[in-house]
Amino acid sequence: MGKTINQQLNALFEKWKDERKYDSAFFVSDGLVYKYNKKWAIEKESDSVVGSVADIFIDELWKFSSLRIAFLLKDTPDHWNDDIRQWLLLDTNDGEHTRTLFGGKVSKTGFLPNIARILFGLAGIKELKYADFDDFKRKYNERIIETWNTLPFAFVETKKSAANPSVSIGDIKKYLRTDGYLLKEELDILQPNIIICTCAEPQFKFVTEEYLGSEEISEEDKILYRYPQAESVECCLWYYRKKGVVVIKSYHPTYRGKIPWTIFERVISPMRALLKKYPDLKLSGYKN
Repeated sequence: MGKTINQQLNALFEKWKDERKYDSAFFVSDGLVYKYNKKWAIEKESDSVVGSVADIFIDELWKFSSLRIAFLLKDTPDHWNDDIRQWLLLDTNDGEHTRTLFGGKVSKTGFLPNIARILFGLAGIKELKYADFDDFKRKYNERIIETWNTLPFAFVETKKSAANPSVSIGDIKKYLRTDGYLLKEELDILQPNIIICTCAEPQFKFVTEEYLGSEEISEEDKILYRYPQAESVECCLWYYRKKGVVVIKSYHPTYRGKIPWTIFERVISPMRALLKKYPDLKLSGYKN
C-alpha cells in the first residue's frame, strides 16, 4: 500500500522545513483534517492511532468524495504551531480556533463555525434557499455539525511558520513568493476540486495565475458580481471547466468588521449561480 495523502504531506513538510530553514518548533502541519471517532478518542494519546486508522479513513473519504474542499488559510497566530489536522481530536480550550472541538463539536461563534456552515452550505446547496441567517443557523444546526464530522476537507496554511500574533496582507504576499512552489506541491498532493481563498485577493491571484495559470478557462465561467442585498459584497468564482475545479474568493472566516451572513453567502451565492448555469455540474475526481 502506498503512502496516504497526509503521509505524503508529512514528507513534503520535512522538505519544506529544510529548504526554507524553518524551525520545527514553529512549523505548522496541515492537510486533511482528521474526523472524530470515539474509538480513536479513547486511544488519542497514541501517535499510532492518528498515523494509521484515522489516516487511512480520512484518505479514503477524501479520494471518494465528490467534494474535495480546501480552505486556503493565512497562518496560525501566536504559539499555535500544532498539527491542525488534529483539531477535532484535541481536548483543549486553547483559544477560539480549538475550543469545544473535541468530540466533533462546533462552537457558536468564530472562525471554525463559519467554516462549518460553509461546508454544510456547499454540501447541501441544491436544497438550501436563502433565509434569515440566524434562522438558518438554528434550523440546520444539527446538520451543520453532522457535515462537519462526515464531509472531508483540507486546511492549507499559506504561512507555515507560526509565532506571530497577526499576519499582514504584505506578509501573505511575501510567503506566496518565497514558498509558492512548495504550496503548489501541497495542492498537487491534495488535488482539491474546490479551493476557497480566505485571504481573498493575494491567494486568489496565486491560485488562478500561478497554480492554475496554464489551465484553460472561458470568460463566461468567471462569475463576478456584487451581492444584491449588500453592494459591498463582491462575489468572485472561477470555474475551470476542463479541469473540473472551482476557485472562490472568500472573506476570512472571522466576524471582525463583517456582517455575519456575508461570510457564508460570499462563498455559497456564486456557487448557486454556477449550478444554475450548469445544473449537472460534476467536479474532478481524485487521480491516484
